[in-house]
Amino acid sequence: MQTFAEFVAESFHSEVCLNWNLTRISLVTATFAVDGIKVVVTFEQRRDSPAWYVVFEVEQSDSTATAHSSFEIFNGVLQAVTEFVEVRQPDLLVFATKKDELANIYQTYLRRESATLETLGYQLEGPQRVDPYMEFTLRRIKPPEWKA
Repeated sequence: MQTFAEFVAESFHSEVCLNWNLTRISLVTATFAVDGIKVVVTFEQRRDSPAWYVVFEVEQSDSTATAHSSFEIFNGVLQAVTEFVEVRQPDLLVFATKKDELANIYQTYLRRESATLETLGYQLEGPQRVDPYMEFTLRRIKPPEWKA
């Protein structure tokens, strides 16, 4: 049975204005704001790894986050992920968390976006326990559309 948060996550859609920053070839950030709350989504390719790792940070402002803004934040994170895979076309994109509740929300959002991600050539794998983390991986299953 779905939790209320998972039900709303499957049903709620919104778009945010993303500001992209290429810090270096292996580090990209997307920044957006929801109800005065700044969110930074970081995509990092670690040394000697084909995978890009996704993390996001929420910088709380004076306002209090509501359930509505929390769902907008997750939608913004997935919007950034979708744009990143459209442009960069990485072989692997990994989401990792130590928190079961966040893992459930990742799973819900990734499942909801699975058709879009499949159209872009990606398949969702996981969740997989890699102590102390729960990981979800997007694996590119069709060749990139660009040549290096």
